Parts: sequence; structure tokens; C-alpha cells
Amino acid sequence: MDLNLDGELKELQAAARAFASAEFTAGHVRQAESSADGFAAEQWAEIVRRGWSGAARPGSVGGGHGLLGLCVIAEELGRVAASTPLVVTSGLSASLLKAVARTPTVDRLVEALATPGTVVTAALVEDSGRDERTPPSVALRTNSDGCTLTGTKVLVPYASVAEAILVTAATPDGEPVIVAVDGRASGVTTSRHETTGGDPLFRVQFDGVALADDCVVARGDAATGALDAALDAAAVVAMAEAVGYCEGIIGLTVGHAKTREQFGQAIGSFQAVAHPLADMRIQTDAVRLLTLEAAWLLDQQQPATLEVASAKAYANAVAAEIAIDGHRLHGAIGYSNEHDLQLFTRRARAFCLAYGGTDEQLERAASAMGL
Repeated sequence: MDLNLDGELKELQAAARAFASAEFTAGHVRQAESSADGFAAEQWAEIVRRGWSGAARPGSVGGGHGLLGLCVIAEELGRVAASTPLVVTSGLSASLLKAVARTPTVDRLVEALATPGTVVTAALVEDSGRDERTPPSVALRTNSDGCTLTGTKVLVPYASVAEAILVTAATPDGEPVIVAVDGRASGVTTSRHETTGGDPLFRVQFDGVALADDCVVARGDAATGALDAALDAAAVVAMAEAVGYCEGIIGLTVGHAKTREQFGQAIGSFQAVAHPLADMRIQTDAVRLLTLEAAWLLDQQQPATLEVASAKAYANAVAAEIAIDGHRLHGAIGYSNEHDLQLFTRRARAFCLAYGGTDEQLERAASAMGL
């Protein structure tokens, strides 16, 4: 396994970096974050038009470079603290649809993923749940006219602009199901959370939402397996995005260390500053390599639970530590909202809780090792 990027992936990286730096300035990121939907629609549409969002889509609509390519793009967007639906739409939702049996509903959603501007999100977490894998209590009931969905999901990304929401639910006999819901259907209401990361997460209420019989995209063991596969893919893409956040923190901190002077010299010349910066570089590179390894294994359809879980647990620790060190090395100015540092550190801290916290991922890694 060669974790160096090949020629095509290097070209993709260069193109994504140029696009991200031009389209996602700090001012643009702040403006999008403060908007009602927290969403840069034009930029997301352009990402889809360029084919970048389809790197991991089912092959019928162009699979691109797989998860490796998606990770390359995610890192470049993370470098500028861009908030896009890439992880949930192109990582989680596309991978989930790839893992289930083909039906007319699934085919429609797969085609929607290739439509510029379309967001497909997933509603997995509930107030009473531990994480995305907790068995759901949202209820799917069948009647003479079809199905109805009732319950509440929290921390749903981009719900206010989603064309479709993939929802984990349970039938009256406790069977787990994944259903596709029109994001604009009657009975679906959204309200935005206040979040540390600033990313657009919503509480979504399903109030007896009427659904057609073909709304179920997976049920039983098939639903559980598809969700596990999708969450692993999403965790990998989120790790790549977090590598970008760490690169953003390192870039700002190195720049500060070169220009901020104490005792007549740049503070970067002091070991107390230079050594933590070196550690930040080593740790970030380590997370990148672990992420690429996990993405490669998933692209090769090889077992990767241990690699994904252990990498995510390590990435959580690294992202939190680099965020703290970035502020500490900046000093007081780093704690100002007017400084760009907080755009990266808030997102890095939020990453630690998404798609598997440290305790949950360590448990999964231990289980994969037979412990």
C-alpha cells in the first residue's frame, strides 16, 4: 500500500486547494456561518458540478476517485474552515446508498447526489441516544395508505436545505429501518441548534409524516450493516477534513510565531514555542496517514473497523490538543472572535464529537481486536 498521492490525486488536490482558497475566504466563511442555513449554496453547487462530491458515489453516476479522492477534497476544504455538506452528503449518505439494495427510491436518491446544489442528509441521533449507532425510537408505522413517521432527531446536518433525509427508525416490533423522507414534506419541521463548531445542525421533528410504501431503503440486518459502513466512511472523510483544520491552525500559529517578538526576537526561536509546533506537525501528518490508510482499505472493500476506529480515536485526541496549543501559542489574541484562529479550533473541537467520540471508537477498536 503506497500512501503517496498519485498523479491524478495530486492534480485533484491542487485544483481543490485553488478553488477553496478563492471561494472560501475568512469573510465568506463567517458570513455563511451566521446565515440562517449556515450554507454556501453557490459554492456547494460548484463542487458538485466539478464532480468532486461524487468521488464515493455508486458507480452508475460516476464514482470518481473513491474515498481517497473525497478525503483529498475534504482536507482542502478544512484548510479554509469551509462548512459544506461534503461529509454527510458525499461521505455518509452516498456510502449508505451504495451499501443497500437498489430500488427505485434508492436510484432516485443516487441521481439526486449528482445534481448541483442538492443536499442529502442523515438523521441518526436522538435526545436519549448515545451516538449515531444507538437503536432509534423514531417510529415507522404502516397503514392502508402507506407509512407514517413520528419522532424527533437531533444534530441533523444541513436539514433546512436537504432535499432528502435518511432517517433511522424502528417498526412497532422493533425492527430497525432506514427510510427516505422528503426534507420539505408536510409534518417535517426544523430548528437550528447553537453549536460550538458553528456548523449547521438542526433538531428535526417528524409529526406523522406520510410516506409511500417504498420509503424504506433498508431494514433489519441490512439496515444495521449499511449504517455501520456509512458511518465508517463518514468518519474517514471527517478525519480528512479535521486534518485540514489542523493545517489551518498550524499555518496561523507558525505565522504568528514568525512575526510576534519578545525580548527582541521572534517567539518561534524559543524552544517553548518551536517544540510544540513541531509536535503539531508530526501529529497532523500521522492523522493524515492513518486516514488515507483507512480510506484505501474501505475503497478496496477490505475489513477496516479496527483501522477506522483507532484512527478516529487518535484523531479526536490530536484535534483537541492542536486546538488548545494553537490558542496557547497565540496568547490573548488567539481567544478573540475577531481572529481567524477560532474558525478552525471550534470546528476541530466539534469534530471530536461527531461520527464516534473517543470512548465509543476505543470500544469498537477493542471489539475488532477480540477484546
